[in-house]
Amino acid sequence: MVLPFTYHYDGDRIYLHGSSDAGTLRALRKGAPVCVEVTLADDLIASRTATNHSMNYRTAVCFGTARLIVGLARKRAVLEAMIGRYFPGRTAGIDYANVTTSELKETALFEVEVEAMSAKARSGGPAGATDSDPTAPGAAGIVPLAPGPRSV
Repeated sequence: MVLPFTYHYDGDRIYLHGSSDAGTLRALRKGAPVCVEVTLADDLIASRTATNHSMNYRTAVCFGTARLIVGLARKRAVLEAMIGRYFPGRTAGIDYANVTTSELKETALFEVEVEAMSAKARSGGPAGATDSDPTAPGAAGIVPLAPGPRSV
């Protein structure tokens, strides 16, 4: 099963959250092994040949077991850190309402202690056999994506 989540990573744990009633989180509640994958797309790579079109990217794949976090104070702290990851500088009670006890109870928050991981990246321009030949048919180059974090 593959599911999209917002997440927070603190160096050795990944935190995921969703609705407490979400059926898709049942496997996580049972302590099933999980794989969390994140890809950041940086640029599209246009080539003069069809098979050499590509993308510059950075990706990480982490493996572990999900554990439900039940302590309300810890849930609050992790949720605020997660918001800070996506919206740097936003502060609870100033930029958005403090999370209520009811909201914390309605939110399932899991931590995945990273047991193993791998990473891969691609950078650079087109690498097709004719991409550096200005007299070859077609066009080749790097197409930057919009600035800011992007996940695919």
